[in-house]
Amino acid sequence: MNLRLLILLSFLFVVYACDNSSGTDPMPDPLPALELDLSNCPLDVSSETLDVLTWNLEQFPKNGLTKATVEDIIEYYNPDLIALQEITSVSQFNDLLQSLEGWEGFARPFNGSNLMLGYLYKSSEVELLNSTILFEEQTDMNDDAFTAFRRPLKVQINHKPSGLNVELINIHLKCCNGHEDRRRAATTLLKGYIDTELPQSNVVVLGDFNDDIIDNDNVFQAWLDDDEHYYFTTLPVAQGPSTGWSYPSFPSQIDNILISDELFDNEVNSGVLTLDNCFSNFAEYEVFVSDHRPAFLHLR
Repeated sequence: MNLRLLILLSFLFVVYACDNSSGTDPMPDPLPALELDLSNCPLDVSSETLDVLTWNLEQFPKNGLTKATVEDIIEYYNPDLIALQEITSVSQFNDLLQSLEGWEGFARPFNGSNLMLGYLYKSSEVELLNSTILFEEQTDMNDDAFTAFRRPLKVQINHKPSGLNVELINIHLKCCNGHEDRRRAATTLLKGYIDTELPQSNVVVLGDFNDDIIDNDNVFQAWLDDDEHYYFTTLPVAQGPSTGWSYPSFPSQIDNILISDELFDNEVNSGVLTLDNCFSNFAEYEVFVSDHRPAFLHLR
């Protein structure tokens, strides 16, 4: 649905409801109009490439306009697949999914978590082969790495136009200072899993890593040291100016994409989509959508 039309309809509903009340309550201020011009933050997608986004939607949905805004953004850019973090409502996620024609997907809670991982994918471009929650068994080691509520969510997909099969691992690591050991433990677990269980697969690890990939004492050093087999496609962004980073309010580059060496011979294009440039300012984007920008990956 057109976002401006939705805003108008919502406002008319508020006016109608107030006119039919007892008349004792003052009329609320009208909903704000969003000045969106998505052409200001371009993203090239093609039927010849597998186009992937990873996007922390910060407790989706943040407010009554979030779903319609996200819907407009997805329909405009039309990627093949989106890995999502911080879905707080399965019903609201399903409402978003139903409004996106030609899309499928799911949000999967684990142990009652209210910050779920999920996927959206375009059914004409992507076939979902399987999905699984990694390290689902309850052990102290797994809880220390990922918390008892936030295990990685893996899917195997086939990109129909190219025939490329990819294993995607969606992660949301423990945040904040003081939890570096947990993120380091998560790196060890994930790398060991990929090395052992997916040694010849096309692997993409993507999501909210909640730490920089260029720190001196780096929690992701196991991946960085093994550059023969792994590469952060978002490393050039992290090495670049902070104005292009995925988490501007800190600022830091914490939403990242890692690929295995089986994908090194593909044409790879990756970066961060500065969606807030399509809003009046970053504060408006943060209020209506998220405090994270999405990161993208194109594989040809």
